[in-house]
Amino acid sequence: MQPRGWMNDMQLFQDLIIWLSLYPTVWITAVYLTLINVLVLLTMWWDKRRAKNDGWRVSEATLLVMGFIGGAIGLIVGMFIFRHKTRKRLFQFLTIFGLIISLIIYWLEYRAILWHLFFV
Repeated sequence: MQPRGWMNDMQLFQDLIIWLSLYPTVWITAVYLTLINVLVLLTMWWDKRRAKNDGWRVSEATLLVMGFIGGAIGLIVGMFIFRHKTRKRLFQFLTIFGLIISLIIYWLEYRAILWHLFFV
């Protein structure tokens, strides 16, 4: 059994870099989904802050579009964390609908990535 040291950690890091370079669709998808959900969460925070200060607001359509293009999880988390847009039933319905659409897209992308990893 080899002792665990920084050389083994470096080898693990190199293997990870090689794997990511071989399968860019995996990390590009993960980075995109992470960024869009963080962006939606920050936009919800910004809109809530502006609502409290009677400032310029982000339109509901903008928030919903951001939810439909992959940020539905960030939108729902933002609704609960900031207690924002929780009284508008139509907005909630469209957010849940966007989540369902996003989950279908995530599932299709996951299947495409698996297909690429094992059959190409």
